[in-house]
Amino acid sequence: MIDPVARLLAIEDIKQLKARYFRCIDCKEWESLPDLFTQDLRIVSPDGKVWMEGGANFAASLKNGLENATSCHQGFTAEIEVLDAGNARGIWAMQDVIEWPDRHPREGWKAITGRGHYHETYRREGGHWRIATLSLTRLSLDITWP
Repeated sequence: MIDPVARLLAIEDIKQLKARYFRCIDCKEWESLPDLFTQDLRIVSPDGKVWMEGGANFAASLKNGLENATSCHQGFTAEIEVLDAGNARGIWAMQDVIEWPDRHPREGWKAITGRGHYHETYRREGGHWRIATLSLTRLSLDITWP
């Protein structure tokens, strides 16, 4: 069993990690983004399939899709469970509002407003919590087409 104070500190560190994730994306701080992920990060689709692997790969994908967009990502009501001193999992309610000058380079959207939940696991590496798996399930996605 983990010490209650260590558990609370881990939860706060993970909240700060997720806040940095949102800020780095919205403020285009691409060089800081890879450090928030484990090297073996797995992005998992809602149907359970691994969509992408590698923290650096995911950071590059985010940059490619959002570099020219105006975005606002928000996370709410964090449910974080510390499993042990080096592992945790969490669920975050989320909303993202994104607009591209022309369109998303892969999906073709002009703008989206999405709501849903991030389902994540975290691992402590090198003295820091990092996102180890990430899955986004959407409750709604409003799309504006060009």
